[in-house]
Amino acid sequence: MSGVEVVDRGAREIVVFLSGDLNDEATDRLHAAVDEVAKLEQLNALDHVVVNMQHVTQLGEAGVGFLRELSMRGRRAGFEVSFAAVSAAAHRAVEEAGWSFVEHSPTLHERETGR
Repeated sequence: MSGVEVVDRGAREIVVFLSGDLNDEATDRLHAAVDEVAKLEQLNALDHVVVNMQHVTQLGEAGVGFLRELSMRGRRAGFEVSFAAVSAAAHRAVEEAGWSFVEHSPTLHERETGR
């Protein structure tokens, strides 16, 4: 079972919640999500799309294809796409597909002040 939900959070940001096994059976829902993001982008002058993958148990080729398509559309349309709350299964699949994760390291000032 898989889930794909597009939520317009206002302030020119959209969150796409992915869950479950995102394999070939989810292809139609994933394409529909890209289309929905495109419609919202045209209506709201979108700045940012966050893809939440906290509850993804398997990220197959269809899921990776969705991430590629959404990222390419973002580059063309001028909005940023970022991944959040990435499950271990999604993390492995994304890295195997060629993406790399860069962790934020706090600066000295942040360490001293706790901010």
